[in-house]
Amino acid sequence: MSEFFFSRCLHGIAVISLLLVTSNSYANAGDKKIQRLAPALKTLARSVDANKAGEAQIILRKTHVHIDEQLMSHATSYVAVYINSDEAVRDYSQISVSFNSFYEDIALEFANVRTPDGKIDSIKADATQIQSPTDENFYHDRKELLFSLPNVRKGSIIEFQYRYTDIKKMVPNQWFDSFSFHWWEDRAAGQGSRADAISISELQITAPKKIQLTSSDTNAFDQSRFPITQKRSAKGDQQTITWTGKNLAKIELQNNMPRTHDYAPYLRVSTTSKWNDVARWADALVEPHLVSDEKLDALIAEIKKTALTPEQKTKAVYRAIQDRVRYVFAHVGRGGYEPHDAFEVLKNGYGDCKDQTVLAVMLLRKLGIKADPALIITRGRGVPDMRVPGVSFDHMIVHIPAQQGQPEIWMDTTGETSLYPGFSLGIEGQPALVVNSDTQTISTLPELNEREHLADLELVFDKFDGRNASASFKLQLGGMYEQRLRSMWQYSHERDKYFRELIGQIYNSAEVTELTASNADNMWQPFTIHGRFVFTNVWGGKKEPINYSFSITQLTNLFADLRNMHKPQDRKQSYAVDPGFTLRSRVVFNSPSPEHRLLLKTQGENIDNAYYRLVQTGSEEKNRYIVNQTFTAKTVLVPVADYADFYQKTNALQESNDWLLSYEYNKTSAELFALENSALNNNGKSDVVSLIALAKLHIKNGDYKKSLDIAQQAVKTSPKKAEAYYILGLAQGYNQLLAESDASFKKAEALGYQF
Repeated sequence: MSEFFFSRCLHGIAVISLLLVTSNSYANAGDKKIQRLAPALKTLARSVDANKAGEAQIILRKTHVHIDEQLMSHATSYVAVYINSDEAVRDYSQISVSFNSFYEDIALEFANVRTPDGKIDSIKADATQIQSPTDENFYHDRKELLFSLPNVRKGSIIEFQYRYTDIKKMVPNQWFDSFSFHWWEDRAAGQGSRADAISISELQITAPKKIQLTSSDTNAFDQSRFPITQKRSAKGDQQTITWTGKNLAKIELQNNMPRTHDYAPYLRVSTTSKWNDVARWADALVEPHLVSDEKLDALIAEIKKTALTPEQKTKAVYRAIQDRVRYVFAHVGRGGYEPHDAFEVLKNGYGDCKDQTVLAVMLLRKLGIKADPALIITRGRGVPDMRVPGVSFDHMIVHIPAQQGQPEIWMDTTGETSLYPGFSLGIEGQPALVVNSDTQTISTLPELNEREHLADLELVFDKFDGRNASASFKLQLGGMYEQRLRSMWQYSHERDKYFRELIGQIYNSAEVTELTASNADNMWQPFTIHGRFVFTNVWGGKKEPINYSFSITQLTNLFADLRNMHKPQDRKQSYAVDPGFTLRSRVVFNSPSPEHRLLLKTQGENIDNAYYRLVQTGSEEKNRYIVNQTFTAKTVLVPVADYADFYQKTNALQESNDWLLSYEYNKTSAELFALENSALNNNGKSDVVSLIALAKLHIKNGDYKKSLDIAQQAVKTSPKKAEAYYILGLAQGYNQLLAESDASFKKAEALGYQF
């Protein structure tokens, strides 16, 4: 279920990965300074087995990194790919890689194509372009190099080599980086990424001996698919560590994969093993900007007038930033982590996540609330190996530790009029580093439970007009559903049309004729949607039956994606239901008239397995039937070995029984309705004749309790009516009140009733 409204305000400023390295200049292939990391293409071509290459095969992936005594680095990376399909031709004809221009300077050294007939064709000078990404409405330091390779066809081998050099330190006196042993290539037309099988992948890092390097444990990789060895050597005052992987399996990205990076071998290398080194660096960037001015002091004084408790003060700060500071993504030329001064953010009326965080922390501290910034890795980046310290954070929020009068709060102010405290699915369960010089370890953000990610539907069929029926609905939301639909409401260009179509998916045969929303701009109450469905030509009217149906799939199809799953034979990755969620419904099916009687045809079944829990109940009340459903998708990680079972049980859920019921015209019910209406005369007094007839009809229908109640009312209405006592005696007898029955019969006889 993803996170599709979360903006990453530190995007592109994370660890500089060789996966994303590119060039802001092009070096001529004839430059004598260029040293190939690989043999000639002709030599590499001999190692290719087209029958085993699949769509494409990475023949060689090689990276050499050199770190100097000032912990500045430069690196050279080489990639050679055998192209073995038309799809791979499309994907690899243009290479797009990105880099952060604030921290590095990178040059493409050469790019060549060996055509199937053995001809070598080099990249053209005008086939490269440096550009800023245009797919995001953000200001940032990330840039991309696109270069197009000539004459790429099935059977070609492409190669390219680039080098990059640090131009600024991110963290003084530290070096860190992360590496992928695969080459990740963007698919054509923006259709995701691919990581083909690789014959040889080598990473080599050379550094002075006095520098201690900490790295990920390669034994943690799946050695059956990703066998990687490590070797250390030394020469003079230099040390070299080499990681080599051979015959690494292709990686297939699939939906609902776990957030951890276990699906591929990634290596993190750092000169520190202490997260405190990173925390102190971040704290040194933030603390100088916690400064105020007259305008900011005035805001603090204004809050103090009405906010007395810690809770009131925290909420007042959240409201002030939502009202006064517009969220933007703007850190050009600043490297992404250093904020503006707190007073400047308030003065400008806009700021990115770190700017808003600094302002919030400043306000809270001035109001006597302990608070710190917190660096976050959002769900869009998954959960990397956090055992090796580095800077791979892409968001900043506020951490308010538990203190007197206040529980622990993680507050994110960047959502426009988001429900307080702005804690979104985009950061749930993710790694966080509290920016404080005392911080020693990574924290993990809390996660809402399955009950808190909630969509609750109340649906009441309450109006009948000619051949049409209509129903009111109310949709109450929590957690990710509240966040997503609130954001949709705020940002949809044609929100009325969009939401009518969205809600209309519950009943495709109906039209949403009314639609309103509550609390769309309320930071304290959940977003709620109300409206009406109209069903056309569903009832013949009067003496005709009306049919109703409802299924839990009407909710799962709207709020979950359980239909478009891989077949078991196609599933290559573990499947994560993360987070779990709850869908509830209360559906009231009203009878079109008291003259119709309920006929329950089928009812939904209950389910409880390792993945889902579904509890359904139905109850009949006067002239209506009520169905209650609670469906819970449990937070689970399904290994590939168990996926077939998960798939089967998901299909069984989708095919489970619907609630099917009908209200059909019933002559007896019609008679009852007529008698009940005539039991009271125009003066509001009971009509004994109608009461006697109604009691007789209840006896005939076997409803003895109701017959007794009505017979007692008849005697009370006309205490000298002999027939009333006779009917009372019958009703008492059917209710096993034998002594009372005899007494009533004697009274009837005494009043002249002829037996």
